Amino acid sequence: MFNFRDGSGWNLEAEIRCLIIFKVLEESGNPKGLKTDLCEALAVSSGISVGSIKAKVGNYKSEFGLTGETHSSEATKYLASSFGNLTVKELDILLNGYLLGRTEVST
Repeated sequence: MFNFRDGSGWNLEAEIRCLIIFKVLEESGNPKGLKTDLCEALAVSSGISVGSIKAKVGNYKSEFGLTGETHSSEATKYLASSFGNLTVKELDILLNGYLLGRTEVST
């Protein structure tokens, strides 16, 4: 559905996780230091640089009209328009469903 650059670490899971970070910040009133903490945690688990993750979260801010226009990816635009109205809890369920769908069931 989306083309992610090979070797970049970016995939649909990472995109959804960045949307969740944006929503956590939005729902919590954006307390000082939380964005860095959340982005650092995702960087460790994904192998994507903290700076790249922070930029992606910034792209979501742009997609929701909170900052000026950026060069958001098609995946970012799609997720923002399709799922931007969901809460953090609903996005967690979406992510879990996506991850379960990727898992092959052996019998």
